Amino acid sequence: MTSSVDSDKRFGREQAWQLLTEWTPSESLRKHALAVEACVAAYGEAEADRLGMAGSDRDAFLELYSTTALLHDFDYERHPSREEHPFVGVRELERQGWPQALRTAILGHAEYSGVPRITHLDKALFACDELAGFLTACALVKPTRSIAEVEIAGVRRKMKPPSPW
Repeated sequence: MTSSVDSDKRFGREQAWQLLTEWTPSESLRKHALAVEACVAAYGEAEADRLGMAGSDRDAFLELYSTTALLHDFDYERHPSREEHPFVGVRELERQGWPQALRTAILGHAEYSGVPRITHLDKALFACDELAGFLTACALVKPTRSIAEVEIAGVRRKMKPPSPW
C-alpha cells in the first residue's frame, strides 16, 4: 500500500514539538496539546489498523496524526482572536512546508473557519480537541487535579444533560 502522507523527516514529531514550544510558553496549553495528541494518536492507530497499514506507510500515517494534534493550537497564545487563530498558524505551517492534510485538519478544528471536516484526521482532531478539554475539566475538580483520579461513571454523569425538573 502506497501512502500519500508526506514522510519527510523535516515534519516529524520532534519538529512539531520544537515549533509548539517555540510558540507556546504556557505549560497548560502544551499539556492540552499532549492530551489531544494522545487521543488523536489512538484514533490514528485504530484507523491504520482498519486500513491494514503496516511498515513505513503506517509510521508516516501515525506521525501525521501526532504532529497535527501537537500543532493544532500552537499559534493560540500569540494569536488568540477568532480572526487570527488558527489562520496565522496555518500560514506559518504552509510557509514551512508542512503537509496540506495537517493544515486542513487544523483549520477545520475551529468551527468558525468554514473549513469542512472531511477526512478521518479532520474529524478525529475536532472530536479529540473537545474531548481533551472536557476530560481536563473533569480532572481539575478532583482534589489531586489528576486525570488518573477521573472515573468513567463521573464523566458519564457530567455528559448527561441536566434534568428539566
